[in-house]
Amino acid sequence: MNLTTSEPAVCQTATENIINRSPKCFEGLSSPNLTDCNQKVFILRLFLFHCYIDRLFFPTVTSLVVIGTLLNLFSLCCFLKMNKRNSQNVYLSVLSLSDTINLHINFTIPLLRGWSEQLDLFFDSSKVLCRINGFFTEFFLIFPTWIIVLLTCERLISIMWPLKCYSLYTHRRAKISIIFLAFFIMILCLYRFVDLKGIDQVSVFSITACDDRWHKSLDFIVKSNLIIWAILPECLTLIMSLIIIYNIKLATQLFQPCQSKARQTKYNQANKTVLLISILFIVCHTPTGMVITWHLIHGTQDYMTLEFFIILVSRKFTVILYEISLCCKFFIYNRTFQNFKNILHTSLSRFTRQSNSAKLGRPVLGMNYVRNQHAKTFQFGQNKRHRNYLAKETDNLVRLQKRNSGKTSTSASQGSRDQQQQQQQQQQQQHMTVLMMKSNVDIQVALLDTPNLLRRFTTDTKETSNNRLLWRCKPQTTL
Repeated sequence: MNLTTSEPAVCQTATENIINRSPKCFEGLSSPNLTDCNQKVFILRLFLFHCYIDRLFFPTVTSLVVIGTLLNLFSLCCFLKMNKRNSQNVYLSVLSLSDTINLHINFTIPLLRGWSEQLDLFFDSSKVLCRINGFFTEFFLIFPTWIIVLLTCERLISIMWPLKCYSLYTHRRAKISIIFLAFFIMILCLYRFVDLKGIDQVSVFSITACDDRWHKSLDFIVKSNLIIWAILPECLTLIMSLIIIYNIKLATQLFQPCQSKARQTKYNQANKTVLLISILFIVCHTPTGMVITWHLIHGTQDYMTLEFFIILVSRKFTVILYEISLCCKFFIYNRTFQNFKNILHTSLSRFTRQSNSAKLGRPVLGMNYVRNQHAKTFQFGQNKRHRNYLAKETDNLVRLQKRNSGKTSTSASQGSRDQQQQQQQQQQQQHMTVLMMKSNVDIQVALLDTPNLLRRFTTDTKETSNNRLLWRCKPQTTL
């Protein structure tokens, strides 16, 4: 930084002391064009403080990007593997995915551009890539916020009109709402192909827009998108959350004695999830919107003014707070959802175990126990409990075997008949290991040691037993 010699000796000495603390922070910067010595020294100290913050800011942002990506992907995996997926799970799945993309579009790419000059020059020279990046930057800023609004609205309707919520918010209707929301936000963000600066006028990652030109005709759209992103969602979420809390308190006092415990647990889980996400959204997202709004309304482009440095330093803290809100929803899900830990643990254990070792959300059972059993194993899908039963063969199979044995040739010797009867008695005394899991899903019967009873069935034959078809396919039989 070049200092003017016309300054008073006291002011010049104070300025030199600040610059000598960290000369790298002031390289390439011009001296503030201020006549007040105290204000000039204050700005230099503020800039030095901003330089110290940068040394902690970039490692913190990088760590949060990695942690947030892993946690959001774990959350998305758990929501996709849940048995009963309602409209709330659909919204939360899309929210986890959009938060992950938001972390990489709005944080990873600016970090890489700030670290690599070649990548930054490549973005500046490629106008198409820069415009596409600007479009998705603003889209994934607005889209997750309105997913939270839809999630809160769905919970409000479920509380206010419980008889209509099942018809209004189904799995299919939730997907349709998300598609319409994404389409509407895409229309709002199309102006970014013309105006490359958009909502974020000041970059906290020390990078500039590909085109610094200001389009006065698009100023109304920029401010409208800012309201849609930073003001309107917070207000709607806050109002709906207060109404939800009031109605929950009122319903608890009136209907708690008449409500079943299972329904009350499910009801409380959904309410806690929505309320915690709404509170996190309001607390962490509102400061970022306020700072950006302040800069758009009262901001300045002079980089050596007190107002600019206050905005820049404030943006550092609000961006960290905003990034935390994108990363820590996993802990809310882990706290409020039942069996969330079991689903996550079983999903991770599948990478170290065989693919058919267990079903998600339930304890993992090894295959060594099954392989050591010289018996037939019945496996019935997924269930909440596992039980092993020892049972004899069904009477239908016995009668079926008797009919087949009656079709044998009468010219067989008496000794062979006695031998067949002994084999039949041994087969009837065999036991089966049955693993009962769920009754409303497909039934798969795995025969490890195929008995002589079913060897007469081939892939081209079938027999009817009590209006059911028994098919013989290689070493397995499916009912």
